[in-house]
Parts: sequence; C-alpha cells; structure tokens
Amino acid sequence: MKDQKFDRLLSEIRNEHVDDQVVSQAGERVWSSIAGSATAELNMHKLRSCEDFQTLIPAYFGGNLPEARRLLFEDHVHQCVACRHSVEQARKGELRPAWQPRMAPRGFPVRRWAMGAAAVIVVGVAALALLNGLFPGQHAIRGAVQNVDGSLYAVSDQQVRVIPAGYQIRNGDEIRTAKGSNAVLRLLDGSLVEMDERSDISVSREWRGTTIHLDGGHIIVQAAKQRTGRLYVATDDCLVSVKGTIFSVNHGTKGSRVAVIEGVVRVAYGERTTELRAGDEETSSSSVSKVPIQNEIAWSRNSAKYLALLGDFAVLQKQFEAIPGPGLRYSSDLLPYVPDHTVVYAAIPNLAATLGEASQLFQERLQQSPALHSWWREQQGGKTPKLDDVIDQLKTFSSYLGDEIVFAVAKDGPAYSAPVVLARVRQPGLETFLQSETRQLNTNRTQAALQVVRDPWAVSSSPGRPFLVYLNNDMLVASPDVAELQRAATRMQQSSASHFTETPLYQQVVRSYQQGAGWLFCADMEQIVAQNVHDGSNNQLPPGIGDVRYLMMERREVGGKTENRAALTFASERRGVASWLAAPASMGALEFISPDASMVTSVVIKSPRSIVEELFQTIGSSDSNFPRELSEFEAKTGVSVLDDITAPLGGEVTIAFDGPVLPTPRWKVAFEVYDPATLQSTIAKLVDSFNRETTQPDGSLQLTKQQIGSQTYFILRNQKQPNSEIDYTFVDSYLIAAPDIGTLSRAIQDRQAGYTLTHSPTFQALLPSDGYTNFSAIFYHNIGPVVGPLVEQIKAVGTLTPQQQQSIAALQANTAPGLIYVYGEPDRIVVASNTGFMGFDLGTLMTMGHGGPFLPQMFLGGAISHPGSTQ
Repeated sequence: MKDQKFDRLLSEIRNEHVDDQVVSQAGERVWSSIAGSATAELNMHKLRSCEDFQTLIPAYFGGNLPEARRLLFEDHVHQCVACRHSVEQARKGELRPAWQPRMAPRGFPVRRWAMGAAAVIVVGVAALALLNGLFPGQHAIRGAVQNVDGSLYAVSDQQVRVIPAGYQIRNGDEIRTAKGSNAVLRLLDGSLVEMDERSDISVSREWRGTTIHLDGGHIIVQAAKQRTGRLYVATDDCLVSVKGTIFSVNHGTKGSRVAVIEGVVRVAYGERTTELRAGDEETSSSSVSKVPIQNEIAWSRNSAKYLALLGDFAVLQKQFEAIPGPGLRYSSDLLPYVPDHTVVYAAIPNLAATLGEASQLFQERLQQSPALHSWWREQQGGKTPKLDDVIDQLKTFSSYLGDEIVFAVAKDGPAYSAPVVLARVRQPGLETFLQSETRQLNTNRTQAALQVVRDPWAVSSSPGRPFLVYLNNDMLVASPDVAELQRAATRMQQSSASHFTETPLYQQVVRSYQQGAGWLFCADMEQIVAQNVHDGSNNQLPPGIGDVRYLMMERREVGGKTENRAALTFASERRGVASWLAAPASMGALEFISPDASMVTSVVIKSPRSIVEELFQTIGSSDSNFPRELSEFEAKTGVSVLDDITAPLGGEVTIAFDGPVLPTPRWKVAFEVYDPATLQSTIAKLVDSFNRETTQPDGSLQLTKQQIGSQTYFILRNQKQPNSEIDYTFVDSYLIAAPDIGTLSRAIQDRQAGYTLTHSPTFQALLPSDGYTNFSAIFYHNIGPVVGPLVEQIKAVGTLTPQQQQSIAALQANTAPGLIYVYGEPDRIVVASNTGFMGFDLGTLMTMGHGGPFLPQMFLGGAISHPGSTQ
C-alpha cells in the first residue's frame, strides 16, 4: 500500500463519526469487564515494571489471573523480550525462576536513572519525528506550488480537483499536471521541482531525507543543499539521491532516464549503482536510449539558464583539457614496497600545479559569467568548504610529496587487507601540516579519523579504525590497519623488496611504467573472481568470464593529447560471453550515418546464431522449462529463432541519432543482413502471429510496403498510435530502419554521395594513431550541432538574456566531439578514448570538499573503497 493511500485510510478512520450512544455503551462494557475482575488485587499490585509483570508468572501458569490482568500480561510478554525469556524459563522449570521477587538494592538508583534517561531520549526522538511529520497518518506540509502554467490537479481516490499557485503540498499528496501544462513546486528545504506536462508526483519525508515519488512523467529538480539526509527521486525502477545539484528524471512505461545538468548524482537501478556528473545520462532499461541532454531540458521554462550553465562548463572543460599535466613516469621506486599479495595497485601523479591552474581558470570564468557566478554563490553557501580552501589544502599537501602516490590492496587467503598508501617526502614540514589537518578533521568527532604516529610498533588497534600515517626519513606510509602499517614500515626501514616483485601482476605493472605512466590502475581479476566464486556470492559466472586475469586502466598524455585506455586480459583465447565481441572489422553500416549525427554506437559481433545458441544453452541449463517454452513459441509463430531470425543476420549493428532534433529526434538503426528475403518473411510471420494473439483489435500491427523508384520501403504501424511508425528498407547487405521514409531516403542519398560520418574531418581528427585499420566497436558523440535548433526555439519565445546568449554561444563553440573505441584482441578487450582532463572532470572539481577537508577525504576514501573489504 502506498504511503498516501495509508494516510488516507487513517484519515478516514479518524474522521469517521461515531454515535455518542455507541461510545457510551462500549465504555460501559469495558468498565463492567474490569469491575467484574478482582479489583482488590488490581489495587494492591500495580503493574509498572518488568518485575511487576514477572511476579504474575506463577498465577498465569496456574490459571488464577483475572481476565483483564491476563490480557495485560500476555500483551506485555508479547512485546518484551526479557519477560518472554522469563516465561520460557518458568515453563522449563528452572530452579530459580526469573520472576522471583528480588530485594531492591540499596545505594544509587542506577536503573531508575537509566530508565529516566531512556525516556527522555524517546520523548526527544518522538518530538523530532512529530515536528518532521514522520508518524503514520501525519499530513505535515512538504512544500507549496510556486507557479502553474495551465492546469494542476490534486488527485485522490474520491476526487480530482484543480489546485492553484500557493497550494500547500502535504505528505503523500498526489500532484499531477494536465496536458500542455507545467508547474514549479518549492519544497520546504528550498529545492525546486519543475513538472512537465502529464507528470505525476508525491512528496514524503523519512529519517533518511525527503523523497519525490515520480509515478510518471518528466521533472527537473534543483536540489537545495541538504542539512540532514539526502533528497531522493524514486520511480518504480530507480532511485536517485543527491545532496544538492540540478538534474532531470524522465519516467515512462519503458523505463527511466536520468540526466545531470550540474553536480553529482547517484543513481541506483536494482543492484547497480552509478554516479553521474554534469552532462552524463543513465537509463534503467536497454529499451530507453540516451539522448542529447539539451533535448531533455528543452521543455523547461529555465532551459535558457541551464543551457547557459552548460555553456560555461563547456568552456571550462576545454580550458582544463589544455592544461599540461605532469610528465610521464617510466619507473617507480615505491613499487617494491607494496604488500606481498597485492591484487590492486593504483598510482596517481602529483597534481598540485595542475589543479592550481585549473582553479585560476575557474575564478576568471566566474568573473566573466553572471550565470555561473550566481550558481556558484548558491553552491558555496553555508558551512561547506570552499573550492579555494580545498585547492590550497591539496597544493600544500602535494608540495611535500614526490611525483606519485601509490595505493595497494592485498589479498591473503579469503580476505582482503586494508589499503596501504605510499609516497616519497621531498621536503620537511609534512608532519606539522598533517597534525593540523588531524585536529581539524577530528573536531566534533567521538573517534579519531586520522592519526599521525611516530612508532608503528607502539600503536594498538583502537575503535573506529582511524587512518594511521607514519613518516620516516623520506617516506610516508599510511593504512587504517596497524599490522599492515607495521609490515610496510619494516620493508621500508630494511629497504627490502616484497614478494610482490615475484608475481605476474608485478610484471604487468612494470610493462605499463616502461610505456610511460600517468594514472595507473591494475587489478588481479583472477584472484578477485576466484574469491567471488569460492565465497558463493557468484557461483554462476557467465561462460568465459571466469578466464579473466587482469584489468589494466591507464591515462597518459602524449604529444599534447590525452589517451585513456583500459584492457581486460584473459588467461587464454576469449570464449563464451567474452568472445561475443568480434575482432576489429570494417563497419559498412556507418556509411548510412551523416556527419551531422549527434550520437552513434556501432558494434561488430561474432555470428548472431552462435551467440543465441550459447544463450539458449545457458538458459536451458538453469531453466528446465525453457526448451518447451521455446518450442511452443516457434510452433505458434511458425518461426525458427535460429534459422529464421539469427541466421539471416550478419555481425554489424549501428544505432544513431542523426537528423533534426525538433520536434522529435531522428534515429537510425542499421543491421548487416545476409538473407533479406528470409528476414522479411520472418518479420511478416511475427506480425501475423502478434495480430492473432492480441485481444484488442485496435492494437493490432499493420505491415505495408511502398515503392519509390527502385527502392521498396516497408512501414510498420500500430493502430493505437497511427502517427508513430517504424519504416525500414534493404540496401545492399543492410537493413536500415528510421521513423519515416524521408530519413531513410536521405541516408541512402548521403551514402551514394559520400557524405558520411567516417569521411568527415571531425571524425577523422578523433581517430587514434595505432596499428589497427578498424574497430570492434565505437561510441561517437557530438552534441554541438544539436544545441543550435534548441537555442532558436528558446529565442523564439524571447526568454534569453544577452549574457545567456553569450554562454550558450560558448556551449556551441566549445562542445567538442568525442570518440570511445574498442578492440577485440584474441586474449583481451581494449577500450580507449582521447578526451578528458587528467582523470578529473568538471563535476569532480565542483564537488571537491563538500564532505569535509579534501586531504583527509583522500586518505579515508582509500580506506573504505578497496574491493572486497571486510571491515
């Protein structure tokens, strides 16, 4: 039962009128029942404590308790664990029953004082809950309607009524916008919720924070800084949580899409959780694709403001990318001192100078952009640390250290160790600085979070596991575990290399340094995956995944260009799921995509038939009913999945947004097809089968064809949605699908004229310099051309200020295209890109320090984020 329905039920019970005579008669019956009991005994023995109830146990077992007292006794025992335990002892015939009366001890009444303190705490918590409207049935006010454009409704089971601006929204009230309408709600914490047409929300408050329940529709949230808890947006398939940022949530029948305009947002879909930053998107289902973020916010009355902010961010991002990073490192003198059984190794460069220059660029942009300045002033309100303070902390700390900081996590047996942090110290004064940071971090904490130690062997484990930092000569060693700190200190003092230098992972790390290291992350996946299998947490790994050995992630700057590369290496030639990605090959389907495309994904897979055969085998091994259900489907449709659907298909798939973005984005899908005639026959059979099975005649599908010149186009429509269709045609060895014939016709003409994405200078400039002539997969994005039509639409209604026009023009000029590419090699998969800023995107910089001083966070983050932690 939803919270609002439960509240309405309680409200109905509370407001129900009961006749006075009925109440009087009920009271008389209750008093008669009590008066008929042994009132003398009731008066003689009042029940105030557990001891009072426990003295009734003999009478209860003897059946001598009056009915009223028996009911009181049973109700108390049902709720009280201690008294229930005493009853069980008495039932078993214990020699000294727990209910035996005891003499009250002389001296200080500790028990009574404790009970009194507990009562005060309970009253305080209850009062806090009451003030926040957390008790069931409370209809505390959660916000108000700030303004309405069109019609806004409050919906209940009994009625639907129009509500005006100023209407107070109570806990659980269901609010809905009508067609062609939108509204803005202001929550009590200052957050603004902008509702698109046909959006349905309610707001509730719990201990963890305020939750916006989005049952359907599209909202944009400007989340205020939360004093306590978080602000949540919940749909039936995802949960979004923030502390203060701007983002949109679009929820419909197919799933949800979350897009971030500013800040950092955490999104949970089932068991998967991810963090999104400005410009990022995530969807809850493969049926919901990502779209240019400008499309997501075009409906908003504040779209000009949001586009202006995105423009400022784009300028900053481009300037940040131009900052030269630290030089590459070709060896590491810290590598020999990591733990013996290290399975995770990470090394980051010293970024003090780089971040200092980034801070200066940001301050200059603040002075140039009123929109950015206004937004930043809101973000920096309150007591949260300022960006300048964070950068100063990091620059000061880094000035004491060498050119890299190393993090390592070991695994000895089934358990992972606490992380160990290593760094060279290049100038004195670090201990004084850390002592100052320690006092700041530990202020107002019951347990220390950071502790500088002079003698690791004189330190004992303490509650709270503070992060221990040990300095000796020119080395810094840190860990939250005393034993790990001692072992690392011993290796350092004896200048003896650990046994890690004898492992294959060490050889992988050394090879990365030899090629030049910037940011480096290495994990022994063979050990990590084996642990997951042995502990029973994931016994059924997909075929081929169990062969994985190493994950290597690297980021380096070469010749002024940034290269990001991740490689997943396998113990032998890829098999199972890992082999589905084909080796690099020509992608002919990209010839149907124009240079104006804003988003393109293209993949080359191995034989679709063999993939489906492996899937059927895997599913059949865990579901005995699957073969029968598959046979029933094939008999009902007259279609063989393997012979009629997968066999005609080749190995290329391309999906793109290519064409005008207004009024709706133009999409294209291209499949490689070896046997068009068989595939078309299969599509016709599936449509006929669907129409036979549908229970609603007006929901049937119509498959027609249209001849234009020498080209045959097929049109698939649903009678329920006559204005929406899927059109497709066969060209050479490809099936191309789009929302209309015009889009298909232009794609064919562009291909014939050579006006294609792969031949455009923009795409060519993004291609990497390596030994490959093709890719296994690519993801290309270029949202710059998308902004123009949206800006013109906003200009048409006259909502842009001159400064906003300038910021949006900056967005168009500085939104650079990007390319992520994938290579499927025999024993590994390589994913690479050539965009970004030293591992820090703008969202990272904007949120640095929000949880406290950055330096201690960096240490503590390492303590809580290592994989498989048992702490």
